[in-house]
Amino acid sequence: MMNSLGEYLQASKQQYDKIFDKVEHSNSIDGVDVNLHFKYLQFDPNGNPKIDLLIKILFSYFTHYCFSAQKRSTVDMDEDEKERVISELKDDARELFRKWKDEDINDDNQPKSGEVGEMILWLLMEVVLNAPQIVAKMDLKTNPNLEVFGSDGIHIKIDDNEILNIYFGEAKFYNDIYGALDSAFKSIEDFHSNSMYTHEYNLVTTHYKYLTNNQQDKVYKYISGEIDAGEVKINHACLIGYDWDKYKKLDTDERKEFITNFTDIYQKETIRLTKLIQTRFDNFSKREFTFEVFFIPFKSVQELRTAFNEKL
Repeated sequence: MMNSLGEYLQASKQQYDKIFDKVEHSNSIDGVDVNLHFKYLQFDPNGNPKIDLLIKILFSYFTHYCFSAQKRSTVDMDEDEKERVISELKDDARELFRKWKDEDINDDNQPKSGEVGEMILWLLMEVVLNAPQIVAKMDLKTNPNLEVFGSDGIHIKIDDNEILNIYFGEAKFYNDIYGALDSAFKSIEDFHSNSMYTHEYNLVTTHYKYLTNNQQDKVYKYISGEIDAGEVKINHACLIGYDWDKYKKLDTDERKEFITNFTDIYQKETIRLTKLIQTRFDNFSKREFTFEVFFIPFKSVQELRTAFNEKL
């Protein structure tokens, strides 16, 4: 019997609930197994989206996101040694982020999500999907001889039917929703057409964070074609961050009204977002997989990146 892996979740729902909320909806996508999640940043008592608190909480998970449990282990250390190791790991994590924050432009000179978007997606997969991270990709970047590409994160869980679920993450933060959606769908298409999934599977089997020997064996047998694909479910978890024009009302005399009626206004926005993503799925070739799609509107995604980088 394979366990749920829930014991390996790192992120706290209590912390998550201090930042994010969601809009309930009944929107659906035709012809594809898709779960739509319309998230948003809560407003602080002064009526500002909780960007600062989001960044503070993300920073508190630096080492959990960046490094494997084995590397973070302080078992059998005395208190002074533990403190030293934890401090060094935090410094190493910051250095990783500093090193890679400038790698945040894609081939057509558009900003990608960067590590801040990938960390938010990590938080969502941990708390909302209850799927712990199985490969710490940031940790792999410390090896200059290893090319780290493919998805923006690999998470895993065992469902109630003992099906092994592998989640490949894709985070796109653009200043317009159209570019973010187009980039996400292209990345997933390329992930399969360019056989990047083979590289990702190899990462899963060579950099296990948590799986027991039996669970590792099941993943390996699936990848090598020795077991029925029906025992393993492939999922793509996508985070779409974008600038939302409605936030401009925060700088006008409509500020109070906008905050008061925010959920109603965002509810209408979810209908538009659903139509936009439906058109992408209508022409999408990889419809056999399951998709978890998270939307988060921002006043400015660049403002988020800048605030995050300033804390490094």
